[in-house]
Amino acid sequence: MKRDLAKLSRKEYDLLVIGGGISGLCTAWDAALRGLSVALVEKGDFAQATLAATLRVVHGGLPYSRHLNLRRMRQCLRERAVLMRIAPHLLHPLPFLLPTYGHGEQGIEVLAIAMLVNRLMRFDGNQLHDRQKSIPNGRLISRYRCRRVLPGLEQSRLTGGAILYGAQMCNLERLSLSFARSAAEAGAGMANYAKVVGFSLDGRRVRRAKVEDVLTGEEFEIQAKVFANITGPWSNIVLGLTRYRPPERTVIRSKGIQIVAPPLCDEYAFGIRSKDRHSRALARGRRLLFVAPWRGRSLIGASYAPYRGDPDDFSITERDIAEFVVEVNAAYPGASLKREDVSFWHGGLRPRTHESIGRDLPTASLKSEIRDHARRDHIQGLISVVGAKYSTCRLLAEKAVDLVFRKLGYSHPPRTLTKRKPVFGGRMERFENYARRVLRERPDGISENAMRRLIHNHGSEYRRILRYVEEDAGWGETVPGSEEVLKAEVVHSVREEMACRLTDVVMRRTDLGCLGHPGEAALRACADIVAAELGWDEARWKKELAEARMVFVPGGVR
Repeated sequence: MKRDLAKLSRKEYDLLVIGGGISGLCTAWDAALRGLSVALVEKGDFAQATLAATLRVVHGGLPYSRHLNLRRMRQCLRERAVLMRIAPHLLHPLPFLLPTYGHGEQGIEVLAIAMLVNRLMRFDGNQLHDRQKSIPNGRLISRYRCRRVLPGLEQSRLTGGAILYGAQMCNLERLSLSFARSAAEAGAGMANYAKVVGFSLDGRRVRRAKVEDVLTGEEFEIQAKVFANITGPWSNIVLGLTRYRPPERTVIRSKGIQIVAPPLCDEYAFGIRSKDRHSRALARGRRLLFVAPWRGRSLIGASYAPYRGDPDDFSITERDIAEFVVEVNAAYPGASLKREDVSFWHGGLRPRTHESIGRDLPTASLKSEIRDHARRDHIQGLISVVGAKYSTCRLLAEKAVDLVFRKLGYSHPPRTLTKRKPVFGGRMERFENYARRVLRERPDGISENAMRRLIHNHGSEYRRILRYVEEDAGWGETVPGSEEVLKAEVVHSVREEMACRLTDVVMRRTDLGCLGHPGEAALRACADIVAAELGWDEARWKKELAEARMVFVPGGVR
């Protein structure tokens, strides 16, 4: 996957995707597989912004049982099975304990009915060739058992609990890059740090996008027949670049935050109900917070708050973190968290669609939308996709590409191939068997932990990293301060995955920064490798190092 901006300006594409989040990447992959000529541009790095607001769990639609939205539940069940099938190295079953209270909406009886409906709705949701990826049926447990698993729970009115199962995305960044590399492999032209700053129109038809190379400041144009605005919280800003007045309804943004804390439960993920109704900074209602075992720690989230301001100025502040710690302790007294227990925080903006505005309090979007601006705003050649989730991102991309084909004059679009085609790195029969075989055959000098992590992050493409070790034995060493991340991965990030900045390597191509500051030695070692690969001078090296340090400071921007 190479960043070639000059190539993007040389031809007219069927489709230009604006936005390199998970929805844009899925859309580019689907469209390229169906034979369209596709380009994708992202103003930052791939999956840098909205991604971090997600809970890293693909659920089976049980939350929709509260609203009797059986269609949505069915979609989630099917899409979860699809993701488990096409990305077996990156999604794994996760048991989840949900305590029940009283005999009303939060009671065990209501949950039992919801579980039964969910089980009936997924009659084909577990038909996977890899049985190790099958999602077990849920079960109810007693109050005594629930207290033993989670002794820190509030005991009053506790009636028991339910063990449910979802799929945990152990590395969202690698999953997103798998979609990016899949799109590039299918023929899509891809570019990060390429910002759309305007459009050229012929009357009311969009003909070209004016794009700025963020790294150099140079501008160029990309010509396309259809433009897909898939920029999430920035969607109304991009729409405004058409020069015509955007629709009166604007994007309502919510600010999400998750924290990385000491392990609270190794056996299960679990839900705790927030007691915070009217927090001044993080206004929320009585909703569930989720605690999941993650890389030897607990990932706790997500809190949502209304965000008013320029989305480019988004950051997680010290106040955000401190208030969330207070909320977690109120909901789960057994946590006894202190601010210094929080080693890192993940956050991002999520757009709320028109249909979800006014419901409850600011949370993630409840419903996605695909808008054809020819019908709504009389702007030809432009569509917008808003409100995606990982649980349904592939399906939303499929529907968006169907619309693109119709706008190109196809009455019967070709069928999608993304339901069964493995993503880049997903070509394997049974993941656990595959992993055991690769571990037995690992090269000398590569530890079992480092090899296991390569398999989990890169799947069937792990050999691409080992080729760099063959080229230079020194690249087979781990980055200082890490027992698992190889220097070869840093080289691979630059040469094959479009890493342009030190933060791209530390936060999204490797695992170095996911739990917090990896140490000054790790940052400097990575900076040295990237500088050698990209030809940075000393001033640029110092600038990149300073920016990487700021990621781990509250209020710093990633």
